[in-house]
Amino acid sequence: MRKSIKISRDGRQELRDKFQVSDQMIWYALNFVKNGPASVRIRREALRIGGIYTEEDFVPTCRFELQPDGFRQTFADDVILQVDTKKSVAKILHHGEEIVNVDEITLDSWSSLAMQAQQLSIDGSVLWRA
Repeated sequence: MRKSIKISRDGRQELRDKFQVSDQMIWYALNFVKNGPASVRIRREALRIGGIYTEEDFVPTCRFELQPDGFRQTFADDVILQVDTKKSVAKILHHGEEIVNVDEITLDSWSSLAMQAQQLSIDGSVLWRA
């Protein structure tokens, strides 16, 4: 079961401004990846300003292709999550433009990137950029 707090772009911006943290930190907090004191405060504030707590099973809707150096997940709206397992790096592309680039990818960060890629393919929202 995956927990998260859904909030508007304006709400995420308000959280970034109030807590002076990166887009990535907001995403980690709202998706319960990080659980330190700052993440708890961010989640509490997100709920206070209208965020909605959800629990759901996450199964990405994409085409999965194994490649010699890793794998590629292709989502709707020309969103691609490319993972190079030999170099431990990943990136999300949208219409060929690199949106997110992550070094030293882990299983947790891959799952988070897959969720972000799916969200981008659904509504065009980007949680953090490269």
